[in-house]
Amino acid sequence: MNFKIFEGGKEITCNILFTFSDQNNNKNYIVYTDGTKDLKGELEIYASRYVIENNNYVLEDIENNYEWDLIDNMLEAKYKELDK
Repeated sequence: MNFKIFEGGKEITCNILFTFSDQNNNKNYIVYTDGTKDLKGELEIYASRYVIENNNYVLEDIENNYEWDLIDNMLEAKYKELDK
């Protein structure tokens, strides 16, 4: 599934890798990419909190280490699934 963001006045199409919810803080998270690669040739991956407004994703900044740890753990679990 794709969605668009606007950065620096430019429209960028992003691909959703996965979404998940955390029952401890009642927040929703999205992990996505815009298809760019880093200097090592690896896909750039981004994460945000999100809410849905008028059928659109509204992205919010990750606010603390708890949220980053949550995302890191979910990414690790997804990578392990791919290795099977």
